[in-house]
Amino acid sequence: MASNFWLKYLLDKVLAALSMPILAWVSLLTWLAMVLEGLLDPRSRGPLLYKEERWTQGRSFQILKFRTTFPGTQDPGTVGEVTRTGFWLKKWYLDELPQLLNILQGDMTWVGPRPTHPERAREEIEKEGMRSKLVLRAGLTGLVQVQKLEARDRGVYRNLEEEYLSEIGRMNALQVVLHDLNIIWQTIPTVLRGEGL
Repeated sequence: MASNFWLKYLLDKVLAALSMPILAWVSLLTWLAMVLEGLLDPRSRGPLLYKEERWTQGRSFQILKFRTTFPGTQDPGTVGEVTRTGFWLKKWYLDELPQLLNILQGDMTWVGPRPTHPERAREEIEKEGMRSKLVLRAGLTGLVQVQKLEARDRGVYRNLEEEYLSEIGRMNALQVVLHDLNIIWQTIPTVLRGEGL
């Protein structure tokens, strides 16, 4: 199966490299917004990036995101701990942009399973038999993100991620790339509507 992923992973790196100017500008604007917010609210001062251990292709890695919470927040997903800048980053999914660096490093792909915590990934593999967590790199987007409103529970997530693996397992390299481009295209309206948080 991995033999039909070579073009997918090549396209990943090309698209990520072409997106670097966008990442650079957003990083600069985000840093300026964080500095300004830090002047107004000293509690929000902290690093630009946030790193967390996640799971990809049968191993753990450090995922990168723009920091959206106050420094020292135990659970980065807690909405009450989100900074003003972080609110806008999350709303428009801009906090995910540093993951382009994860794609360039080969830890992630544009389209793949959600990058979950290693403990949960191991549980999904061992107890639920999820092959996608072993075979595929974690994705910046995927079927779960495209169908966000319908995919609230873990069972739906699992089914969508396994469905993606099954679909691309039957495709040649070019079909996989076209399928991924279609999923990326379907993700754009979700981002433009600002449905994050």
